[in-house]
Amino acid sequence: MSVTPASTRPVAVATAPDEEQTVTVTCARDSRSHVVAQAVLADSLAAGTGHCTALCGHVVLPASLASPPGDGCLLCAETSGAGRRARRRGRIGFGRSARAAS
Repeated sequence: MSVTPASTRPVAVATAPDEEQTVTVTCARDSRSHVVAQAVLADSLAAGTGHCTALCGHVVLPASLASPPGDGCLLCAETSGAGRRARRRGRIGFGRSARAAS
């Protein structure tokens, strides 16, 4: 097995300069999926601490990758903006269907 040198490996790039890349991690303590910045997760893995802090402030003890994802953390969704986007889409769809029915 050959290993690609670090200098030639593809690197993940944020879609916008001010947008932080995140990953969803299920916590073994509360069984919820929390949003964690990739840099924070990488730092915790490198330090060997076994836990990291989610966007909502919850200290996440990552569950096994074999475990199913938990219900999403509502505070993480609000903090990351995912909750606002989902609600906005829902309102637009409702408004259109209400007008179409009139």
